[in-house]
Amino acid sequence: MDGRNTKPLVLRIFSSRVLGVALVAALLALAIVWGTGGLSSTVTDKQAQFVADSVRRSSVQCYAIEGRFPPTVGGVEYLEKNYGLAIDHERYVVYYESLGDNLIPQIHISVIPPEAPITEIADFLGLRQTGG
Repeated sequence: MDGRNTKPLVLRIFSSRVLGVALVAALLALAIVWGTGGLSSTVTDKQAQFVADSVRRSSVQCYAIEGRFPPTVGGVEYLEKNYGLAIDHERYVVYYESLGDNLIPQIHISVIPPEAPITEIADFLGLRQTGG
């Protein structure tokens, strides 16, 4: 033997540390991408919960001052106008249903995906009247 490495190139790559480092880097990158996706959905869920809590607080404030919860029709708009509630209606759809003047309303928040056109969502939910 003349001292040169006579192993085939493929065997030298697999036995070297390059492959190990590459695998660790790939797994680390995959973990970061996967973790970021989970974090994004958690943040979105927390934001929706914050909006729901804001609507609930405003409706309870209305009840404390006026002695009744806002009605289903126009209730969210009433809270926005009279109690300082602020909702980004391009990001959230608010489902508000009053169960009576003295019963706390049902409140659900749906997050509108950023890539979804608002008119398609409104059509799907039956919230927009089409001319014709």
